[in-house]
Amino acid sequence: MINLKTVFAIALLSVSTAVSADEIIIDTTDLHASISAQLAEGLAQMQQDINEDVNAVLIAEKDEQPTTFNAQRTE
Repeated sequence: MINLKTVFAIALLSVSTAVSADEIIIDTTDLHASISAQLAEGLAQMQQDINEDVNAVLIAEKDEQPTTFNAQRTE
């Protein structure tokens, strides 16, 4: 059976846990700003890489196309 001291200790622990949980305030403003800056930098780098890759593919495809010309025979 649970005695009065055990009930009191459990109640005291649960109250102190609830109070300490309310007292913890985490400021995430700096974290949010840091993540946003890193995300923006990553997106800019990704866009630059995509542009370079697309340009390289377009140049390669242009170089692979055979040169065509129209020849007309005159009599």
